[in-house]
Amino acid sequence: MKLRKNRQPGNGKPLPSESFDYLFDRHYHDVFKYLRFQGLEADEANDLASSVFLRALEKLSTFDSSRAGFKTWLFTLVRNKLYNHWRNRSGRGSLPLEVADCQSSHAPMPEEEAVRREDRDDLLKALKLLEDRDREIIALKFSARLTNRQIAELTGLTESNVGVILYRALKKLKTELTTENKHV
Repeated sequence: MKLRKNRQPGNGKPLPSESFDYLFDRHYHDVFKYLRFQGLEADEANDLASSVFLRALEKLSTFDSSRAGFKTWLFTLVRNKLYNHWRNRSGRGSLPLEVADCQSSHAPMPEEEAVRREDRDDLLKALKLLEDRDREIIALKFSARLTNRQIAELTGLTESNVGVILYRALKKLKTELTTENKHV
């Protein structure tokens, strides 16, 4: 579905001139990775990401580019869907926290895959030790690839506060990963 260039949201600001297909192609992977990073299984993340884009299509006329960029607006929808999803589940604490595997164009050697899997498992253990807010900021930064400014707009924090939280959370992760490796 192509968006018309002159279509206006309620506030008179023009919508992005890209087609919705383009926006979907451009942002789907980031949404999917963010949801996986937040602990959803691949099928669940795929279903939720699809429902987010359906909601985005339905609500596109409410997008106001003077208030936030498209990606920030989209991740507001993602976070709302995710919170509703967790609220509807029987127990949030039972979610497995897995980072989405990156798909490469060629298969890695078995030794490389074993090391990568071990590193990922160490990272997952370390991530479980972080506070929810710290884990979410890391997910928004590295899975969703949002800037500190976009994260600030999305979370209601200041850009500087986002940077401090991110720095401290990464420092905690590094300490935990270093400590974990010393015990091996």
